[in-house]
Amino acid sequence: MKFCKVRVQTYRSIVDSGIVEIEDGVTVVIGKNEQGKTNFLRALKAFNSKEQFSPNDLPNHLRPSLEDRPPQEIPIVTVWFSLETQEKKRLANLVQGLDTAIELRCVKNYANEYEFWVVKDNNQEESLKFAIPDISGPAEKIKQTIRDLKSKLQAHTSRVPTFAANMDKIEQITAGLLDADLKDAAQVDNEIKTFSTSIKGLTAQDQPILDDITATINELETARAAIQITYQADPARALRHVLPSFILHSTKEDHIPNEVKIADFVKDPEATSKGMSNLCYTAGLTLQKIRELAATSDTSQREAYEDHYKGTISGGLNEFWTQAEYNVHFRIEKEQLSVSISDKVYTQRVPPSDRSDGFQWYLSFYATLLNDVGVSNQTILLLDNPGLELHVDGQRDIKRFLEERVTLNSQVIYVTHSPAMIDAFNLRQVRTVELLGNQMGTKLNNFIVKEGEHWDLLEPVRSAIGMSLATSLVLNEWNVLVEGAADKPIVEGIFFTHYKEFRSQLLVNGSLSESRDAFLARFYNRTNLPCVMLLDADSGGRDLYNELRKHGIPDSKIVKLKDVFPNKNQDFAIEDILSASFYHQAVIAAYPANVIEMPAAGPKKRTTEYEKVFKKSYGIGFNKRRVAESAKKLLSEGRDDTETRDNLGLLSTAIIKTLKAQVPEGSGDQVKEVRGSKDAVEVAKA
Repeated sequence: MKFCKVRVQTYRSIVDSGIVEIEDGVTVVIGKNEQGKTNFLRALKAFNSKEQFSPNDLPNHLRPSLEDRPPQEIPIVTVWFSLETQEKKRLANLVQGLDTAIELRCVKNYANEYEFWVVKDNNQEESLKFAIPDISGPAEKIKQTIRDLKSKLQAHTSRVPTFAANMDKIEQITAGLLDADLKDAAQVDNEIKTFSTSIKGLTAQDQPILDDITATINELETARAAIQITYQADPARALRHVLPSFILHSTKEDHIPNEVKIADFVKDPEATSKGMSNLCYTAGLTLQKIRELAATSDTSQREAYEDHYKGTISGGLNEFWTQAEYNVHFRIEKEQLSVSISDKVYTQRVPPSDRSDGFQWYLSFYATLLNDVGVSNQTILLLDNPGLELHVDGQRDIKRFLEERVTLNSQVIYVTHSPAMIDAFNLRQVRTVELLGNQMGTKLNNFIVKEGEHWDLLEPVRSAIGMSLATSLVLNEWNVLVEGAADKPIVEGIFFTHYKEFRSQLLVNGSLSESRDAFLARFYNRTNLPCVMLLDADSGGRDLYNELRKHGIPDSKIVKLKDVFPNKNQDFAIEDILSASFYHQAVIAAYPANVIEMPAAGPKKRTTEYEKVFKKSYGIGFNKRRVAESAKKLLSEGRDDTETRDNLGLLSTAIIKTLKAQVPEGSGDQVKEVRGSKDAVEVAKA
């Protein structure tokens, strides 16, 4: 059974996602920050039966109107599963009319109930009809329980003579169940309730008689409840149990501990360490074998098994991890199970905590996913930004692991902001996400490439992860990352007036503020190419600085405007280092059809003051990116003034100084060698 389509409605930021097509193997969901990608994954996870919707799951602006509607009338998650012959046979005892069905459509509504339809090969839908189950087997078991009770009660009469007077009444009480033709759950329910009430009213009962009657009633109640659940009370429940489960993983995995106490671990593996439990499962190391090896005094036997499990886990791990060849060692002692890592370069065994964060994450991720797909073939894995902390090469290893190993047993849907996790040669996998405003909500687009489309198929992908065509997925010898799209033209314009000789070596890229979890900054940082992150002096710049530092970006790669221009107001952006007159020239050039009034200098950023003028005087919005492009053009034409030139000179000097400090000692040839490295070449291809 394959998960083939999904539609999410009235869930958090999603009003209506549209029908999203799902690939048989990997489906990649991309989009800028705060567009609703994670909500899409959460909605899929919520399809599982244990998940319950609450008022907080409804879109804020729709909540008042929705809460007045019957919850059964509010669909949240609709999924389609394709049906193959084996599934049809498997479901034949539950569902009628599957012979000509090609898909099963399932809706989970706000009442946390499921509705089902079968989709025929002519694309017509029919409400699902459950097969009338054959309960002859359970019915016969119920009758045998009654016959056994009659025999026990008859035996009691020799011990308790006064009880013999009840035997005729017992015949009458049991006749209802013994003589009835039990065909449906409702009939079973009524007959058992009648029997239980009547049998309790018998007289002359002692404790052994009461015990036999009570045990019989309990057996009948268990049988009745089972039939009710399976065949009548919620017939969809039985069907729901055979549908695939959705498992959501965040960027954080349960790291493998250095060691665990065996007594605690064998008692409750997951509570002790889910990471160690997953690792043992992947290696084939069972709890029983841990007990045996911990108890043995045969050292050679224990070491032979330890070597076996090392080979099992290490062989699979190294098949997909190309950064180095690792060995994962188990040590099983009397009271402790420990793990250590070695590789061909560092042969000494060290605990996992001594290896890089990236490798620790990968080891845990590898074991976790194989555990998930090993438990059941009916699993759909939902991954939120997998490999976020990994180097570009590590991310490619993750992608290959998912495509070549995990999809053998499971479908995978993952959200990413990383170009390395997007296959430019298989864009059929890609679905783009965009937020169309609060009223329309999050929309997913089926980005399926067809023959004969425009050559630049990557442009929607670039846009979705916060990169325009101009900010292509390439690297240069030197790289400057700016906060927003409006900053890029101005910084590029600087190098028309200062340090012109570096223009061919330098690439201005962005936007940092649109790059979730500082991915773009970390991406450039890990290429080891000289790069600068240029930050405004406003609150957004200060927040971004804290985010960059949190993700390990060193101060040596950050240039803050407040440091270059310490005498300016606290809250200013890059546009504010241009003189007022020059910036006004750029505004006029950008809006030639309007007579633009220069705003008076105010305490806020220059763009804020222009926004006020445009709204008040012209009733239109102010596009600072448009003005920034005009400023760049003016700078290229040498039409700047002294104040602007001096300020841009200070900033360009700070940028170049920061970049030069990162150049390896020696000649420029070393920089070119870095540019030609595997990282740069492969990223350029991505």
